[in-house]
Amino acid sequence: MRKIIPCAPDARPDPAASFVNEQTLLKTVVPVCRRTIKAWRDEGYIPFVAIGRRILYDPHSVREALLRRQRGGDA
Repeated sequence: MRKIIPCAPDARPDPAASFVNEQTLLKTVVPVCRRTIKAWRDEGYIPFVAIGRRILYDPHSVREALLRRQRGGDA
């Protein structure tokens, strides 16, 4: 017999907490210049979310997209 353990509401990670701004992305994930990040964003190489004038990135998704591109896959 399987035992079902309920998940506490605060045990799940907050999806909004994983998004970072451009400055944090440049410091922690990809050490490139801001213009390169903008070019990658414009070309569709990296995923982002635009909320008003604010642009946010999910570091894990950006890392995965760049690795896929490096391996020759689609962005």
